[in-house]
This record gives sequence, C-alpha cells and structure tokens, in this order.
Amino acid sequence: MNKKTLFIVTTVPETLDTILKNQPKFLNNTFDVSIVSSPAPALERVAKNEGVSVYPVLMSRGINVFRDIISLFFMIKLFLIHKPDIVHSYTPKAGLIAMLAARLCFVPIKIHTFTGLIFPTQTGFKKSLLIFIDRLICKSATHIVPEGEGVKRDLLSYKITSKQLNLIGNGNIAGIDVGYFNKNNDGISTNLKSELSIPTEHFIFTFVGRLNIDKGIKELVNAFILQTEKNHLLLVGDIDHTAPIQPDIMTIIENHPRIHMLGFQSDIRPALIASDVVVLSSYREGFPNVVLQAGAMSLPVIATDINGCNEIITPNFNGWLVKPKNEDSLAKAMQNATNATASSLSLMSCNARTRIVERFERNTYLKKLENFYLQLVKP
Repeated sequence: MNKKTLFIVTTVPETLDTILKNQPKFLNNTFDVSIVSSPAPALERVAKNEGVSVYPVLMSRGINVFRDIISLFFMIKLFLIHKPDIVHSYTPKAGLIAMLAARLCFVPIKIHTFTGLIFPTQTGFKKSLLIFIDRLICKSATHIVPEGEGVKRDLLSYKITSKQLNLIGNGNIAGIDVGYFNKNNDGISTNLKSELSIPTEHFIFTFVGRLNIDKGIKELVNAFILQTEKNHLLLVGDIDHTAPIQPDIMTIIENHPRIHMLGFQSDIRPALIASDVVVLSSYREGFPNVVLQAGAMSLPVIATDINGCNEIITPNFNGWLVKPKNEDSLAKAMQNATNATASSLSLMSCNARTRIVERFERNTYLKKLENFYLQLVKP
C-alpha cells in the first residue's frame, strides 16, 4: 500500500532547522513527507538532515499583499503537481498561503497549528486585520490544532473558529529531547561562567529569545538592575530589529558590567548550564520552548503569567509566575529566587525536569502526532 503524502509548510526554514528538527524524518517512516519553506541556507541544512523532498516557496513574514499573491500562486502550482493527501502548516504566513492553496487545490486534509497568537496584544485596524486572517485560515483548514490550552481559549473567546480544537499531547509542537537537554550530558561545555569572569558564588539569571519589545526586555532589565551586585544576567538571542528595544534600555544592556549579551547561540545548553534561573518576561507566547528546555535542564523558571508559560510553570513547584509588563512583580520574583535556600532551589530543579520528562518528552509527542495523522487518513 502506498504511503499517504504529507506536506509540512513553515514560513521560514529556521522553524524546521530548530524546533521541528528530526520531526519530518520520523514521520517519513509512515508517510511520504515533503517540506515547503522559504529559500535560505537553513533550508539546505534541513534537506540534508531530514532526508525528505524539499520545495522552496518564498513567503514574507510581514503583511505584503503583492508578495503574498505570488507566494499563493507558486504554492497552488506545487500542490497541483504533487497532489498531497495532507498539508500541515505552522506559523501565520505559512498558514494563510498553504491553507488557501490547499483549499483551492482540493487537498482532502488541511491542518493548521496555531502557535503564539499575535492579535490579542494588538489594537485598532491591525488587530482586526489579524483576526480576519486567522479566521480565513480556519475557514480554509479542515483541522485546527492550538499549541496550548491558552491559545485554544483565545481562539474560542475571539470567535476565530467554531471548528473542533484539539491539542496534540499536552501541548507544544515538537516535544523536548530530554537526552540532549540534560545537565548531566557529557557533551555540554561548562566553561561559560569562567569565560565571562563571573565568580563561582554569583547568581545567574538567563533570558533566551529574540531581543525585542514583546519579550519584555525593558521590564527584565529594569527589574535586574534592582538586584544585588552578586547577580548577573545573560541575554541569549539576536536583536530583533522589527520590534527594537527602547534605546535607553539598549544603552543599559551595552554598558552594565553584569549584563552579558551573548547573541544568537546555536547551542544554548552552555548558557543554561551556567545559569541558576531562567527568566521569560514575554507579553505573549504560544507554548514557549525555552521554558521546556530550561525545565529539561533542571532549571526553575520565572515567567509571565500568560498562555503557555502558565501551562508549564506551577508557582513554587518548578518556578514563579509574575504579572506581564510589571517590573515590580518581576523584581520581587528575582529577589525570591536569589534568597531561596539551596535545598528549595534543588527541589524546584528536580521538579522542573520531572515535569518535562513526564509531559513533554519528544518521542512520546512524535508518536501522538503520528497517531493524529493516522486517525485522519483512516478509510
């Protein structure tokens, strides 16, 4: 019996090169998998790693009607040639282009996964436009998968769709490789703290993600400078120029002796090994991978009480939840972390890893994803 054909579509290949890495390879054992994403060097790496067919279709991340029409044309052409049985899109622009194209090409199974929703934090015309686009994606898709319970609630409360919404597993879109993200893994460099000349007894907070306004960098920096001189802050991630950090905050980051801007790191584990607590100060998330990764590395997390974060973190069990956009709440949680006893931090660290292993282990997730597809193609 011939395998059913599955096309996985993302706006940019970095999603497949990082979060969804090895997922197409696994699914290719059961389905004939192909990947569609924007042309970039990362797409070449994905093709080599996954061992599946890869098709470049340029998709812009922002709103650009002319470019989007061109992308839609090439996506329709691709689907007409290959006639996939299933199209599964991730990320907003890929969802719009792929679901419209799949609908026009009469693809029988059209799945879109909603990760972090943008519209709840927007206002005015932009918010209305984003809601319209998400409703159009849902109308075109046959199956909608929210990344987490918070995303599901937002889709329902804003009346984005009346279709059934089902999470895969306990949420997230990939699960966590708990062997790779393990503080006892011998392959992880443990030299970062000494390389940064940070005294052994000093306490390290770490942020991992794009450095932009929506990640709450302003609140994080302002909360950090209230901490004692035995605290350090590592910032791991590229500067996002599409939503740049306020200039005064950037000045503090560049000049503060205990803030260390490490830039993008292909392997974040050395930074996590050097850390005592991870901080995610975002205004919005879908289901944040860094919280899962930190937990797998036995690190408590201070996170804002928003979608995704509050589905992973239980206060005083494996971390702390704080009010979003609230420097005082964040500063207090950071002080609580530094003042915590060694035994309480050790217990929270143990709880953090246990939760990830029990609920978000990657192989378990992949089997649930495979079963999800198999249920849809049942005769």
